[in-house]
Amino acid sequence: MTDTPQIRRRADGSIDTAHYMARGRACRSEAAHELAGALARPVRRPLVGLAALAALLPFIGRPG
Repeated sequence: MTDTPQIRRRADGSIDTAHYMARGRACRSEAAHELAGALARPVRRPLVGLAALAALLPFIGRPG
C-alpha cells in the first residue's frame, strides 16, 4: 500500500478530524444538489403535458 495519500494532521500530530468532517459535508452537499437537480428535471415536462391536456379536456370527448 504505497499509494496511500498523505493523512492531514494537526500540529500536535493527531489526525485533523475537522478537515475531514468539512470535506465530508461538502461532498454530501454536492451529491444532494446533484440528486435534487436530477429529480427536478424530469418532473417539468410531464407537468407541462398535464397542463396542456387539462386545457384541451373541454374540447375532447363531448359530441355536440
